[in-house]
Amino acid sequence: MLLENLKARNKGNISFLTLTVVVIFMVLFLLIFDLCRIFIAREETKNASDAASLAVAQNLLFFENLNCNKFAEEVVRKNNCILVECRYDYDEVLVTAERKLDFILADKFIPKYSSVRSTSKAKVVYPWDGQFNYCNRYNFSY
Repeated sequence: MLLENLKARNKGNISFLTLTVVVIFMVLFLLIFDLCRIFIAREETKNASDAASLAVAQNLLFFENLNCNKFAEEVVRKNNCILVECRYDYDEVLVTAERKLDFILADKFIPKYSSVRSTSKAKVVYPWDGQFNYCNRYNFSY
């Protein structure tokens, strides 16, 4: 008799507990999904900046295309990113790529403009540098 009374009084508590657990797991799943979006965007921006810096370095090495900013922008755009910065000189290339993020749950807590940036640097080593010993070098002293 006492056991039947306890079962009758606790009838609605299980459904409330189930609903709470389902909501908690849904929020955790959405947060994990947003974190995965961050890691995917980081990987894509890193690949874009690496590809652009190596492409610009190759162009500088072979003197193919003197408009390196436009070339870097095209490579970064093919990787679904935006070119933020492209600096180059005789022996170094620096490229920064950016990707804007669209969150599902995190947009409710952080500002709308969220982005991931990656920067890559490539060193240009010319065949006539002393590193390969292809050229004779002479040191003159006075």
